[in-house]
Amino acid sequence: MTRSLIRACLARGCNNVVRGKTYCHDCQRTRDRVKATRRPDLHNDARERERRRRAVADHRAIVGDWCPGWEGRPAHPSADLTADHVREVAKGGSPYGPLVVRCRSCNAAKAAAVLTRIMATDPSPAAPLITHDDDPGPVAK
Repeated sequence: MTRSLIRACLARGCNNVVRGKTYCHDCQRTRDRVKATRRPDLHNDARERERRRRAVADHRAIVGDWCPGWEGRPAHPSADLTADHVREVAKGGSPYGPLVVRCRSCNAAKAAAVLTRIMATDPSPAAPLITHDDDPGPVAK
């Protein structure tokens, strides 16, 4: 049986040791908190999951297992329903805005079309995030 090696936490200035992980518990929690504040739409909390679950449950109670379709796709029966934003967060919609229920296939087609439109208007990749605290910035000569 192999055991994972003990090593130092990779966070700068942390002297804790970890086994089989990159960061100690405290440093990982801090990193997760910082990441969640930068991109709240990536970290759906329990309330958001519950809101989506209720939207799908209400849709099923009223309409049943039926997807309303999207653009060229007509309405069709589907048991794999998911909730999605009416106005995409990527296009400026609120992460807490109204939801619409569609099947997973229609949601994926809509997401791909939205991404294609966004990339067509701004094909430049996102700017890299500098996460090092010791970055000196521009150096004057």
